Amino acid sequence: MALMQIIIFAALAVFVLVRLYNVLGKNIGAGPQGPAEKPVSGPAAPARPAAATLPRPAFTGPAAAGLEAIRAADHKFDPERFLEGARLAYERIVEAYSRGDKKALKPLLKPDVYARYAKAIDARQAEGRETETEIVRINKADIAEAGLNGREARIVVVFGADISTRQWQRDNPQDEQVDMATTLEEWTFVRDVRSRDPNWKLAGVASIA
Repeated sequence: MALMQIIIFAALAVFVLVRLYNVLGKNIGAGPQGPAEKPVSGPAAPARPAAATLPRPAFTGPAAAGLEAIRAADHKFDPERFLEGARLAYERIVEAYSRGDKKALKPLLKPDVYARYAKAIDARQAEGRETETEIVRINKADIAEAGLNGREARIVVVFGADISTRQWQRDNPQDEQVDMATTLEEWTFVRDVRSRDPNWKLAGVASIA
């Protein structure tokens, strides 16, 4: 009887061990695992270089060299923005001169040019002549020349426009004359590239035959 009990207990022990082996795998009795080894790192990988700045396209056309010189002296200079401002100045100057508005003209012109415009306005008013000018359409606004002389940048813009002008005598407004003309002129603008004032001023106007 005792022998039979021993055999039964032995069989149960073998059964339990087999079950534990199947459940836990072959690591039964193995010691605790040590910390995982850190991979040996090689030299630090070099930082990825910043994306290279693409070179700015070179200016083209007859004024390219002068525009490059102005850009080198004033990194904020942009020909497209300049032309937008030049068109606006063209409209303001033509209309202010027509109205005889010397106050509006003064900040837009070089002093010697302003003096000539003011003199012409005074003469017109002394004669009792009134004018009203409308720019119907600007057909052309192109940079023709550009250059840098010391600190002074100079740009010539060719303006072509259709302009309507109405003139009359102050004491006889019914007797008016209306003219339509297509103009083609060179307007020269200048600016000190080291000045904090970003505005360009008109330095001269010449008609193109």
